[in-house]
Amino acid sequence: MNLSSKLLPLSFFLLSMLSCTEKKAPLFSIQGTVSPVTMKYIILQREDDIERKITTVIDTLFIAKDGTFHTDKNLEPNVYSLVLDTDKRVMLAIDKGQRLTVKITAADSENIEVSVQGSKDAQALLAYEAFRKKSLDRLVQSVRRKVKAIKESEHPDEANIGELERLEIENYEKHLDELNAFIKKNMGTTVGLYATSIRWKGASNLSFFDSLATAFEAAHPNLEVTKKLREKVTRLQQTSVGGTAATIEMKTADGTLLSLASVKKKYTLIDFWASWCGPCRSESKILNTLYEKYHDKGFEIYGVSLDDKRDKWLKAIEKDHRNWPNVSSLEAFKTKAAYDYAVTSLPMNYLIDAENKIIGKNLHEDELVKLLGELISKD
Repeated sequence: MNLSSKLLPLSFFLLSMLSCTEKKAPLFSIQGTVSPVTMKYIILQREDDIERKITTVIDTLFIAKDGTFHTDKNLEPNVYSLVLDTDKRVMLAIDKGQRLTVKITAADSENIEVSVQGSKDAQALLAYEAFRKKSLDRLVQSVRRKVKAIKESEHPDEANIGELERLEIENYEKHLDELNAFIKKNMGTTVGLYATSIRWKGASNLSFFDSLATAFEAAHPNLEVTKKLREKVTRLQQTSVGGTAATIEMKTADGTLLSLASVKKKYTLIDFWASWCGPCRSESKILNTLYEKYHDKGFEIYGVSLDDKRDKWLKAIEKDHRNWPNVSSLEAFKTKAAYDYAVTSLPMNYLIDAENKIIGKNLHEDELVKLLGELISKD
């Protein structure tokens, strides 16, 4: 037998292996159209960490002259985003084996309509996002518009502004309740459940979130998003009343590292806030009153700013007379302490005792005044 005859079976084997590889079906595919055709490409990215806004660019999807685009991917189920050149994102929850058909219609940079076929996961997430935006506008943004109008009037009524900002806090909790009801009724174990977890909060909802994560684990074992959901529930459990406060060490305005452990007293309020947060700024008045009244009796405040601009942070401290320890990494919601304490909206606070035990959470106005007064009076 000559050399060529010996190599022939091997060649057929290699070709057959290559053929099998080439014909391997992708885990999912996306085909779509953009109208009008005003952009040359769309960026496909994976949402690796919803809370900390960590993403990975997967591909550049070039748009043909007729507005079409297409991609096949062998990637595990996750939440992905199509990033348009207007900086708008279209979030897509994708499970294995799905063939998505996406239609994007952009009337202008602000008004973009999206429809998806071929993925119940993507459809459920789009429905959730549409519901979330309407609920937020009705309950929260409508109040913010009223506050803005009063502030821009010739004679702003500070008392009215304060009432509206308290209403904003109350309405945001109602907004979250509406989202939870939507999730319970419509999301099931679709992959888009991961995207909703950024707004999971509230001690009374812990068993509900735990049940969501458990059902998701059964439906999608060993996925990265499955691990993320369980980890979120764990952080919520750890930061519930009765849990132990996580270590915090951040820089003050002069660049000095200041830890929570070095300033805490009998009772310490870990106050997450930001200069751009109206309700946070309004709460400064009550915090000032409590600080003056109880500081010498064992009360401290450790202010953690989620600002990303140093000048605005410092101006707010001065204007609001926040004369207690203040720290910030100027990383907004990417701040490590915000992640450790599951802070995804402001204002947010934790009241801890001298042993780092969490004895109060998300306390505002009368709730904070009452609890702190009762604690101090017992000592």
